[in-house]
Amino acid sequence: MYTNRFLLLFFVLISPLLSQAQSDKPVGGHFGVKVGASFTQVAISGTSVNIPKRALQPNLGVMYRYRYHRVVVQPEALLAIKGGTFQQEGVGGRTTTSQSYYYACLPILFGYIPTEGLTVQAGPELSYALNSGSANGPGAQNDLGAVVGVHYDFLDMLNKFSLHVRYVHGFVNVSSEAGASYYNRNVQVSIVYNLFPKKKKK
Repeated sequence: MYTNRFLLLFFVLISPLLSQAQSDKPVGGHFGVKVGASFTQVAISGTSVNIPKRALQPNLGVMYRYRYHRVVVQPEALLAIKGGTFQQEGVGGRTTTSQSYYYACLPILFGYIPTEGLTVQAGPELSYALNSGSANGPGAQNDLGAVVGVHYDFLDMLNKFSLHVRYVHGFVNVSSEAGASYYNRNVQVSIVYNLFPKKKKK
């Protein structure tokens, strides 16, 4: 059910943007579509029977990138799965359970271009949990995180594609346990397809 809601929200977000684009010039903006993977884990403080482990989860979304010479502003709308896997010590050995936290995320990134093709970025990320309160969901509905990363534009025949690599550090306790605090930690690697405008015929 959450996967269907996840995909529906993605297509609602992306559909009005597919026919639009702005610019890939030093001054101007354009839209993009992105898809990738997240290496996600929960950092635990306090007392818990859970031992956090990493999980590999998808992320997808849309972005708008506005460039003014070497300065970039880049708001995004993403669907991402956070959380991770947990191991528990038992009489018969360790057992593993999965906790998938489905989020609609709104990062707003500010960047600087030290050399053409490479952008260093940072900014806040607001996240809304789509499955909070469920058995496998987070205990808190909202999360606030900080994002740091890089944006790399490919050249030549791949000039419509870019690579995003970033780390997202959550600050909100999303635990449903009384004696423990859980914080989202994510490394995201995504490929972007840039929707540049068609060149006007002379």
